[in-house]
Amino acid sequence: MKAICCSFFLWSLLVFLLQNVAGLAAKKNNKGGRKAAASNRGFGAGPAEVFEEVCSKFKTRLPSDTSSVLCPCGTGEMYETCCAPYHRGTVLPDSPTKVLRTRYTAFTYRIVPYILDTTHETCRDYRENRITWAKDMNKNGMFDSFQFVALEPGPEIFGKDDKEVFIDFKVRMQAVKDFGDCVTGQEMVIGEKSRFICDDSGKWTYASGDVSSLIEGLEDMILNH
Repeated sequence: MKAICCSFFLWSLLVFLLQNVAGLAAKKNNKGGRKAAASNRGFGAGPAEVFEEVCSKFKTRLPSDTSSVLCPCGTGEMYETCCAPYHRGTVLPDSPTKVLRTRYTAFTYRIVPYILDTTHETCRDYRENRITWAKDMNKNGMFDSFQFVALEPGPEIFGKDDKEVFIDFKVRMQAVKDFGDCVTGQEMVIGEKSRFICDDSGKWTYASGDVSSLIEGLEDMILNH
């Protein structure tokens, strides 16, 4: 499998920097917001934002008929009976591979809340303010310049105990518009070694991952460090 987009390394760094700059800006704005709220006492505060209402305004890429399309995660099942129940919260992923597949489909269809719900609190992307986190994900973390083509998960490898598992996987993506040196239709392949953690209730979540390019000459370079 050949990666075509030769500037993916720079693109990945740009996305990573944008996400972190957005986080710093949000923290700064939050501090300013607290000061403003304190100085405006007596005039009444606006209604508090509700997480579900905020996320309902985000665009998605969900198909109009979820029962007639194959699930993007690659199981060969229809989305309605594969990843959809997990995205709706009626079923919890009971294995690291299921977390990986359902998160991949959530990125494919732009389902921001599920990405947050399956992220472990030790992950560097995790934030206590879910509304700010969701807004930043919606703005910077949904890879809108690319279409998700395929997921190739590897085997589950246990870490220090049965509560920690690592999975190496590949993701193929295709540019849907010109982006930097990439042009519409070009494909790229990225690899990631992800770490998943199981809590005492049996819930698996994504804890961390080392993202690498599969471009010749950059295979051993971790892009998100």
